[in-house]
Amino acid sequence: MGGRSRLLFLTALGALALGGCTPAEAPQPGPVAPGPVTPTAPTGPAEPAGNQSYARDMNAADKAACTSGGGTVQRRGMLGMEMCVHAYADAGRQCTDSAQCEGKCVGSAGSVAPDKAATGQCQADDRLFGCYAEIKGGKSAYAICVD
Repeated sequence: MGGRSRLLFLTALGALALGGCTPAEAPQPGPVAPGPVTPTAPTGPAEPAGNQSYARDMNAADKAACTSGGGTVQRRGMLGMEMCVHAYADAGRQCTDSAQCEGKCVGSAGSVAPDKAATGQCQADDRLFGCYAEIKGGKSAYAICVD
C-alpha cells in the first residue's frame, strides 16, 4: 500500500470510528390526548436542566445541626455553597504522613517530585478544596485539584 492510499485508508477508518461516537436519538413520545389543563402556581424556584439542584444555602435545620455538632457554616468551592465545616485540632502541624493527622497530610501540588522526600501540613478542616498533594510515607503520593 502506497503512502497516499495508506493515508486515505487511515482517514476513512478514523471517520468511521468517530461515526460510532454519535449519540443515538431517543424515541419520541407518542401523541398525548388533550385534556383540561389547570394552571398552578409555582411552588419554588425552577430547577436547572437535568433535575440537578444547585442550592447554595443550607436550610435552618441543617445550620442548627451543624453548629450544635461543633461546626461552622461557611461558603466553599467555586459555587460558593454553604457547607458545615469542622476544624481539625492539629491543623497546620508539620507531618510526613496522613496517619499523623486527623485529616490528610497535604503539601503544595507539583512542588515536590513523587520520588523525593517531602513534608506537609495537617489539613485545617474537613472541607479540603483547591490543589494539593497528599503526603504519605514522607513522599508526595498524588496531586489533585478539588472544587
